[in-house]
Amino acid sequence: MTAMNREQALRNFIIEELHYTGDPVVLTADYPLLDTETIDSLGIYSIVTYCEDDFGVQIDDEDLVPENFETIGDIVRLISQKRPD
Repeated sequence: MTAMNREQALRNFIIEELHYTGDPVVLTADYPLLDTETIDSLGIYSIVTYCEDDFGVQIDDEDLVPENFETIGDIVRLISQKRPD
């Protein structure tokens, strides 16, 4: 899966599963998810579970830092580091 496909899949997950009610157009790769409170700690947990299940990556405790979840782009980079295919 390409980074672009991962980005779209994460965007869809945030909209559908985390019930994002804002304008989907603003959910770009660099939209600040944490600063805008689009996701919180429970949202991060949901995203981690989703990434592990759907992308086949193992996200370790040391990966659970805000820098890896600030934007969709950051999450995609984390997934790409864990699964570079």
